[in-house]
Amino acid sequence: MVIACWCQREAGVNGAAPLSQRDKADLQFLYDEWAHPYFISYQEFCRMLEGTGKMEAVEAEDWTPQTIDSWRHSNLVGVLDPWFVVFKWNPKLWYKVTREIVTLERMHQAFAKGLMQYGLIRGRKAVPVAAASAEVAGTSSSEPQLAATQ
Repeated sequence: MVIACWCQREAGVNGAAPLSQRDKADLQFLYDEWAHPYFISYQEFCRMLEGTGKMEAVEAEDWTPQTIDSWRHSNLVGVLDPWFVVFKWNPKLWYKVTREIVTLERMHQAFAKGLMQYGLIRGRKAVPVAAASAEVAGTSSSEPQLAATQ
């Protein structure tokens, strides 16, 4: 399984510094603007997956360096091809677009200062003990039943 998502930095766990009041305000802005559920760290995603007992080889990486340019690129696309907004004289649309530009820039800044991270989390479904024993013995999980009846 692979999960790629926006994450906040680890905070107040395993020696990580807690969120400052400014960090909390920045996150609240993003939650309010995009009606987004609360972010968690990619390390917390790992702990949650491992805690199910159903996943193994769980690991994660911060892919912020590979993705950070996409936030400003989104604004650049609108600047280079503004005709959708220009030809629609609709103050509500212009207001929404302006808010979106501000929010995209604030998201970029949150990634740039390390408050937000782009987490890539991956792991494998754990092999049940009975199936693992059958594989060690050289049979598949369906073969032990067949072998027992012969």
